[in-house]
Amino acid sequence: MGYEVILITAFVSISAISLAVGLVVREWWAISRGTAAAPSSLRLRRTPDVFDRPASQNLSGKIDLAFDRLVQESGTELTSGTIFQIVIAGGLILGGTMWLYHDEPLMGVLGAMSGMAIPLLLLSSIRTKRMRQLRDQLPHAIETLARATRAGRSVEQAIELVSQETEGVLAQEFLRCQQQLNLGRSFEKTLRSLANRVRVMEMQILATTLIVQRQSGGPLSETLERMTTVIRERLAAQRQVRAATAAGRMSTLVVASIAPLIVIFLFSFRRDHLFVLFDDVVGRSLLLLAMVLEIIGLIWVVWLMRSER
Repeated sequence: MGYEVILITAFVSISAISLAVGLVVREWWAISRGTAAAPSSLRLRRTPDVFDRPASQNLSGKIDLAFDRLVQESGTELTSGTIFQIVIAGGLILGGTMWLYHDEPLMGVLGAMSGMAIPLLLLSSIRTKRMRQLRDQLPHAIETLARATRAGRSVEQAIELVSQETEGVLAQEFLRCQQQLNLGRSFEKTLRSLANRVRVMEMQILATTLIVQRQSGGPLSETLERMTTVIRERLAAQRQVRAATAAGRMSTLVVASIAPLIVIFLFSFRRDHLFVLFDDVVGRSLLLLAMVLEIIGLIWVVWLMRSER
């Protein structure tokens, strides 16, 4: 590898890292001094809100919308631009390191893909944890709504009471609903926006129930009490399923990751052993069959894990 390529790679990597660090420091500094906009859960401006944005028809728009949703649903205070710079910097760091170490562009491409995937996987894990916390806090919030409406308060007053008495991330979501209602937004649009921000089935049911009750009337407190009981039983059943299948899911994860890790190891250190699968006809057939079976197995496992939620 020539010195020009090394210098260009180092320059691009250092520039991207400096830009990402600068954006992160700027966000944290603005938030600590109170000069930045409020957190995404308390922000009243309509411009940065992606939850009410209509679905895009082209592929690039869908990718942008999914990325913005991932960033905001994870609850981070960083903007989508900052996260995007972190993703690019991660790809350049790991990709450039692999390229310089192995002196092969293919290793650089694989390293760049891995470096860009790590922040996205971390954000996805944070979002899953946050959604689980919202789901766990929801029965208490619905019970508070039921008590408030039984005491004669309106739904708007009950939402305000939930935002004051509930703790954690769910309180911020109801506080945002209260602020939107105080600013004159319609009740139906506010509840639908809440259901779009908190994309769990229980919140969808709650929003639909409150909207239908506002339109047709009915004993809201009794409906909310029955809903609280059903949701708590459902969450208890889900916890039992996760506990009973924890060992099996972990074993599946380990078994599914063995083959890719072995291929990466052979490609990095024992490439002559791996090339047998490419040079021989039987080896190519076996490699293709292994890849197809691996993909089918991963899709099956992911489908089973999603059906347990």
